[in-house]
Order: sequence, then C-alpha cells, then structure tokens
Amino acid sequence: MSSSAYREIGKGQCGSVWAADVPGEACALKRQHAGGDGEHSRSVIKDSVMPQRTERSFNECRTSLELTNLNIPRYHQLVLKEDAQWWATRRGRFPSDLEACNTLISERIPPFEGPVRMKIIELFCPDKIKDVVINSRKDEDCMVRPYLGRRARDSRPSPFFTLRNKALTIDQMENLKLPAVDYACAMADALAFMFWEAKVDANDVEFVLAPKGAHVSSGTWNSEALGEHTLWLLDFDCVKDISMDSSGIAQAASAFFRNDPYFPRPCGETELDLSLWTAFTQRFLRSSERILGDDVLPLLMIGALEEIGRDRKRKARTLA
Repeated sequence: MSSSAYREIGKGQCGSVWAADVPGEACALKRQHAGGDGEHSRSVIKDSVMPQRTERSFNECRTSLELTNLNIPRYHQLVLKEDAQWWATRRGRFPSDLEACNTLISERIPPFEGPVRMKIIELFCPDKIKDVVINSRKDEDCMVRPYLGRRARDSRPSPFFTLRNKALTIDQMENLKLPAVDYACAMADALAFMFWEAKVDANDVEFVLAPKGAHVSSGTWNSEALGEHTLWLLDFDCVKDISMDSSGIAQAASAFFRNDPYFPRPCGETELDLSLWTAFTQRFLRSSERILGDDVLPLLMIGALEEIGRDRKRKARTLA
C-alpha cells in the first residue's frame, strides 16, 4: 500500500476530492462534507449506490448500445467514518486538521498533461495571471467541461481562471476545432442509457473531457488542442429514479435544463447550435430505439425538451 500523502484535487457540494500522485491507475477519494453527514440528498453513501447500479447497467449494454466513447469511473469502495481499521492506516496521509468521514473511493479520471494545459492557458487565461496558473500545483488537475449548450457572452478572458473543471463553451470548442458533434452524440447515448436502461433522471450529473483511464479499452478522439481524450460521466449523488410514463418524462426534462449546460439546447442561436441539436436528437432517438424498440417515450421526451426550450426563449425575449 502506498504511503504517499493525499492532496485535494477538487471540491463540490457533496464533498472534497483527494488523490495521491502515484503511477498507473489511481484512485480518487471523495470525502463527505461534515455538514452532509446524514443528509441523504447530498451524501457519498447515496453516491456509492448509484455509481454501482449505473456502472453495472453500463457494462451490460456498452457493446450493444455502442457506448464506445463514454466512460464511468470504476467504483472501488465506500469507507464509513466508523471504519477504525481503514482510517488507522490512512488517516496520516490526509492533512492533520481533517477527521475521519464517510469516503467514496473510485477510479481517478486522469488529468490532461502539460502541453494541453499550456494550450488552454495560452488561449483563454488572462495575461496577468498566466505565470501564476502555469506554476500552480492545483491547476495540474486539468479536466474540461464541454458546455455544448452555452456560448460565451464576452470575448474577453474571465479574470477568474482555473484549469480544474475548465468549462469550454461551444464557440471556444469551435475555435479549438474540437469534434462538438461527436460529443453531442456521446451525450445523447448517455442520456438514452440513463433514462431507459438505468431508469434515472440524470439530475446534476457531470460530463468531462479527459484522457482515458489505464484500464479502459474505450474509443477516443484525437485533436491538436486536447490530444487523445474521451468523455467521462460522473457524479450521481442527486440522481433520482423515474417512472416510464409522462410523469417520468416531465421529471427528466426538468433535470435536463436544471443541469449545467452540457447538452445542446433546442432553439439555439446559430446554425451550429441548431445542427448540434439535430445531431443530438437523432442520436438520442436511435439509441433509445435500441433499448425500447418503437416505444413512444423517446419522442415524448424530445417534445418536452423542445417545448421547454421554446418557453424559455419566449421568456428571455420578454425580459430583454
């Protein structure tokens, strides 16, 4: 067992994420926030159940659904704060001010390496903080959030910049010549799988672009900007079961728009936005048919999403 110190590589609403810098396949440890103990809606205990269930369903249908460019971090273990034996051998690897807590251990998604980080810094980081970011240890933990449903409102670099979970909007992906349509199709596959196979609403899940894991024999994309990379699906602590009826459709459609803007949006602003939505819906319907046959639910889902999209656009025009 490694004795390397754990360092924080990320933080979210459920907890902070830690890892040790070791060669080969590495683990990520999600420590539950102290205030979340017993809070079932945001807990690593719940986040340990859904990944196992989702990973099991994913592995069963990955080949038949051709989910070749989609990956889910492999679940390893749930450690409770009462597990004295586990904490006795690992407590000293965390900072001294951190107590034992419920901790979810899973495969660590590999970060992008130096050349990719430098490319992103060169293009999107404000000049006055470039040196700080280049020399920042935490900014070595670089993954990209693909926001296919958002365009940058301001061409100027944001004064707040980090490579951790760096969001790229669709126009930025265009500038980097990234395969946005391929990402949209992979996300459509993911939603079809989650809705109809895992039967969950995909509420608050995340997608990141990153290198593939050491054990994963998955398909990848290759670009000048990001090199060889794939799409990862993670964070299931807010996912809820859905019924296979109109009530489930409404629940999943609401979750779609409540999430960060990973997915293309109906009623987009440009021709590319509209083409992304078309590619997304066509792929979603194709993948859904492989699971449900000629069931009407997938068409109802697309109809619900487009109706919400039109309503949101009308409201935005009213407020403009």
